[in-house]
Amino acid sequence: MKAWKLGLFLLVAMPLCGATSLQPDYMRAMQDEIKRSMAKLRRPGVEKPYFMAYKLEQITQEEAAASFGALYPAQARDSQLNAYVWVDIGSAQKDSMGFAHAAYYPPYAYRPRGAKNMPKSYNGVRQALWQLTDAAYTFAAETYQQKQAYERAKQTPQKDKLPDVLAAKQATYTEEIKPFAAYDWPYLQNWVKVQSALGKELPFVEQFLVQVSPVQKDTYYVNSRGGFYQKSVRGVQVQWQAQMRSKAGFKRKYNRRVWLADFTPQEAALAAETTQRFLTDLQAYYASVKGENYVGPVLLTPGAAGPFMQEELVKNFQNLKGLLFEGDEPDTTLGKFSVEGQRILAPGITVWDEPYVRARGTTPLGGFMPVDDEGVAAQPLKLVEKGRTVQLPRTTRPLADKKRSNGHACATALSMPRECLTNVRVEPENPLTWDTLVSRLLARCQELGLPYGYILHAWPGPDTDNQPVWERVYMDGRREFVHGLKIDGLTTRSLRDIIAAGDEPAVSHLDQPGETGLPAQNVSAPALLLEEMELVTLDNKPDQKPFVKKP
Repeated sequence: MKAWKLGLFLLVAMPLCGATSLQPDYMRAMQDEIKRSMAKLRRPGVEKPYFMAYKLEQITQEEAAASFGALYPAQARDSQLNAYVWVDIGSAQKDSMGFAHAAYYPPYAYRPRGAKNMPKSYNGVRQALWQLTDAAYTFAAETYQQKQAYERAKQTPQKDKLPDVLAAKQATYTEEIKPFAAYDWPYLQNWVKVQSALGKELPFVEQFLVQVSPVQKDTYYVNSRGGFYQKSVRGVQVQWQAQMRSKAGFKRKYNRRVWLADFTPQEAALAAETTQRFLTDLQAYYASVKGENYVGPVLLTPGAAGPFMQEELVKNFQNLKGLLFEGDEPDTTLGKFSVEGQRILAPGITVWDEPYVRARGTTPLGGFMPVDDEGVAAQPLKLVEKGRTVQLPRTTRPLADKKRSNGHACATALSMPRECLTNVRVEPENPLTWDTLVSRLLARCQELGLPYGYILHAWPGPDTDNQPVWERVYMDGRREFVHGLKIDGLTTRSLRDIIAAGDEPAVSHLDQPGETGLPAQNVSAPALLLEEMELVTLDNKPDQKPFVKKP
């Protein structure tokens, strides 16, 4: 913690000239335009700007891909500069933010003004920011009037109303933005060509795509209060996609993805081992049997535990300050864990959010966030201890307890700043080995009179491209993969059903809507044994066979 405090001091003390010397065109254009707009942006009868922020994201990536040994057309290096602008008018007591128009679908009603693929020059950036600022000011003026009308209609006594914004000390952070690494393009192409050709050994596999994508995301942020940051995250995504037809005649798609810090020969060798494991797993999936309804304990591998924790825990620690919606529409994005001391998790597990962490082992993390999108220094949080919430992510928009921001405001392409988490770490007090967890699973099944239990290897995705991978484990040790099952009735109650956890965590990178580059949210979690999960069978039938055999 002492090291973190020292880092925070350097973070806040760093002068603005450090930023402009590293990226003069972008940072200078943002500073110049925000000063001009704050001084001159006026409309008769409309409040002047109270707060403004600009955010630029430059995403650079390459992609080499092949299927069954055949290369896809070369994907040239792509570098895109995107901009996001938000304007707040009024005052700290009454401002224009926190309100969304009912004319927009609720999840997307609170987005900043944005532009894609801007010119990469001082004049190009200023021109784009000028246009976006004008549109954002108009939108803020309309929203301000509607928000005030909404609150008058609610007749909330002034003495009971919290200020819309609480003051927070501004922070700064800069780091050198290095050029995108020069990867050996022929080497990447040859690697994916060789790896994807291995899929031809499995006759039931109809497509086997292997893809390597180096990515770098550089972010620049400036606000009207003096907060700013300049940061860069990078990594290499390796992805495998297989489309196959199981022995029972069902078409299935399976994906696997890893993020690497680089693509050195050593890391390429590790990725090649993943290819072999994936092909071995596909053979097991091919022989899978139809599942039956089941209610009982389930063991989640680390790869499934991360998405489970993101779905039931992380999402409910975000967006804690509810938006006001015109017409009293419900805020469908609202998190449930908004009170400190709330019992939400099984005891024996501590959960942290660590925005200053850049990597876990050799795995890069995209959630690195030294300063948040309101210009406040981001603090590490102990979210859960002994089953209860300890700290909440906070922004300058206060919750009912009136506590001040701890630097966890994130703005995305689809949302202006709201409470968020970044690099989440799940840490059990008494971790168990994998073999011990399997034994505990079977012991609990025996107590319940069940002939078998389930291991979930891959969490179900939002569409059919992400198949859940179920493995049935019998009392005599026999195992078989199962298809045609889905989870039913999963709620936050399942977090209190965790009865044991493993000793080998894995990082799950979790894509967010509208997000590009290395995902800015991830969960490091060990295997988790749940007391109970309900699985129901899918009423699906085998797919029609192709009229002509695979070439």
